Amino acid sequence: MTESTTLVNYRVEPAQPDVDGLVAYLTLNDPDRRNALSDALLDQLNALLHRAAADPEVRVVVLTSSHPRVFSSGGNLDAFADDRPTIAKYAGIARFPNLYRTLTGIGKPVVCAANGDVLAGALGIALACDLVIAKESIRLGCPEINVGAFPFMISALIFRATGRLVANELMMTGRLISAAEAATAGLVNKVVPDADFDDALREWVADIAAKSPLLMGMGKAAMAATRDLPLDAALDYLQSQLALAFTTHDLSEGVRAFKEKRAPEWRNA
Repeated sequence: MTESTTLVNYRVEPAQPDVDGLVAYLTLNDPDRRNALSDALLDQLNALLHRAAADPEVRVVVLTSSHPRVFSSGGNLDAFADDRPTIAKYAGIARFPNLYRTLTGIGKPVVCAANGDVLAGALGIALACDLVIAKESIRLGCPEINVGAFPFMISALIFRATGRLVANELMMTGRLISAAEAATAGLVNKVVPDADFDDALREWVADIAAKSPLLMGMGKAAMAATRDLPLDAALDYLQSQLALAFTTHDLSEGVRAFKEKRAPEWRNA
């Protein structure tokens, strides 16, 4: 493998013929290593997320995998056990929180299309996305503990997505759970039969892409800013954001379109 190897493919396509805007698909593509989260793959993924974020035509970002059964096997275990100095390993693992921050900070909806098993650090990637749609056949979990590691970095994301006891079980036993179990635990939004997955994904993404990109971005930023605030502080912040939304064209256009029974024409302004 060379530094120029493409480990994440990038393509954009219309959400639907009758929906303005594009969807950016970022496909993990290191199948021989089950999309292990190597430094090179993480760097490419982070760079392409910034590319999608900067493209004004892109309304939704989708993460998926080219592997027939695995979304990603998680962190690169070889790197965990090599003989590099600890300081070098510390610098390398900074890629994980940086990627999670990128995913939560992008002002556009990010969908994890889990078309294969989502394991270890990849579960952190999925939970840092805004929405997760999963094939019925996949499994999710944190098997790191089985090889003497612990899912330190992704524990913060797991605890924000599900209850303490479920989170503890996942991290302390290493047990893999089904997509249906994950949905019950709040780790997955939507579970789809394998044969229907591609069509369901396109329909879901098209529905999201049809919303105002401006208000969607404002709303995502507001949720991130208030998630860990005390209630009073959160309400004050959200009141100011709603007042700001009143000044936009898209809010008034959405109301007019609803009353006139027509599709809205967003200006992103």
